[in-house]
Amino acid sequence: MKNISKILFAFVCVLAISCTGDDVENRPVLLSISTPEMVTPQNDKEFVLVEENKDQDADSFVWSAAKYSNNVVVQYTLLMDVKGGDFTAAQVLATTSNGTEVSITVKKLNDAVTLLGGVAGELGSYDVKVMSSVASAEKMISAIPLTILVNAYEPAVANNCPNQFAVGAGIVSAGWGWNSPLTLICNDNVLVAAVNVANDTFRFFTTNGDWGSGRNYLYYVDQGYKISSNLENANDGDSNFKFNGNPGMYRIKIDQNAKTFTLSQGETAANSYWLVGEATPGGWSWSGNSETELGLIKDGVYEVPLTLKSGAAFRVFLGNDGTDDGNWGTSNNFTFYSNSGYTISPELENAGDGDSNFKYTGTTGVRIFKINTVDKTITLN
Repeated sequence: MKNISKILFAFVCVLAISCTGDDVENRPVLLSISTPEMVTPQNDKEFVLVEENKDQDADSFVWSAAKYSNNVVVQYTLLMDVKGGDFTAAQVLATTSNGTEVSITVKKLNDAVTLLGGVAGELGSYDVKVMSSVASAEKMISAIPLTILVNAYEPAVANNCPNQFAVGAGIVSAGWGWNSPLTLICNDNVLVAAVNVANDTFRFFTTNGDWGSGRNYLYYVDQGYKISSNLENANDGDSNFKFNGNPGMYRIKIDQNAKTFTLSQGETAANSYWLVGEATPGGWSWSGNSETELGLIKDGVYEVPLTLKSGAAFRVFLGNDGTDDGNWGTSNNFTFYSNSGYTISPELENAGDGDSNFKYTGTTGVRIFKINTVDKTITLN
C-alpha cells in the first residue's frame, strides 16, 4: 500500500501555504451559465432489447458540456424517466466526471425500463436528460429531453434471483396500493432501487400485488440482518419499516448474501465515503466493486453494515473516481479522527502500521460502522 501519510502531509502543507482567509473571501462566485443537452442518439430511436445481448452496449449517449463561469470539474448524471415525466423519480443510467459520453449496456437499459414500470415485449417511450453538478453551484438539468423508444425483455431467470417490491406511505411514488409499487431489481441475490422516501411507513413484498407475501422490519431482524439506523420498527401493529432520516432521494440495497440492509442518501454515491483495507470484504483493492461504500444516511452521518475481519486494518477514503486504480488520494486515518477530538469505539485502535490506519479488534462478523461528523463519534453496533 502506498505511504498515504506522506502524501497527505505534503498536500496539507501546500494548502496551508496557498490558502489564506483572504483567498477564500476573494474567491469568485461560480455561476451556472448553460445546461448540458443531449446530442445522441437521435430522437425517437427504437431499441429492441434481447437478453442474449445483455452485456453488450445498447448505444452511446452523448451530450453537450455544461457551461459555468469558471473552469471546473463537472460531474454528469444520465437520467431516464417515462415520456413526459418530471424526473423526480428518474432512473440513473450512469454517472461520470470524465467526459460527455457514456455507453449503456442492454441490461442497464432494460433494468431502467423495468424500474419505470415498462412492460416486457411492449414498445414504450422514455425521456433522457443529463444533470450536471459541481461543488459550489446549483445542479443543472437538460431543458429539452431526448426521447427513445424501448422494447424491453423479461429475464428468463430474474437476474439470477426474483425481483421484489415495496409499497407504503413512506415510498412517495407508491403509497399503500399496487398501482405503482417500487420494484427492487435483483442481481446475484442483491436487491437495489432508487427511491424518494418520506418520514412514514412501508413494507417489502416478494410478489407484486400479494399482501400475503410481505416482509416487515421484524422479518429482517429475525433473519439476522444488520439494518441502517435511518430505518426503524414502526411499532404500528404490523411492524412495518419507518424512515427517520431527511426526506429525499435514497438508494436501497438489500444484500441477501451478507444479510445487510442499507439506505444511502442521494441518487448516486457522489456524497459517500469509502472503506478499503484488509478488514473489509474487498481487501486493499479498488478493483471492480471491492471498495465498501460508507453511505451518507443523514446530514453529517455516514454508515454501513459490513463484515469486519478481526485483527485487520482499514482506512476511510473521502472520494472514489470509479476506476480500479488512482483512488488513493484524500483519506482519513485513525490519527486524523483521534486528533480531531472524535470519541472512537474501543474495538477500533491505531494499527501502528506506518500509515496509522484503523485496526478492528472485535470478533469477525457483520457490524454497523458509523461516523458521525456532527457529534464527532465513530461507533460499531
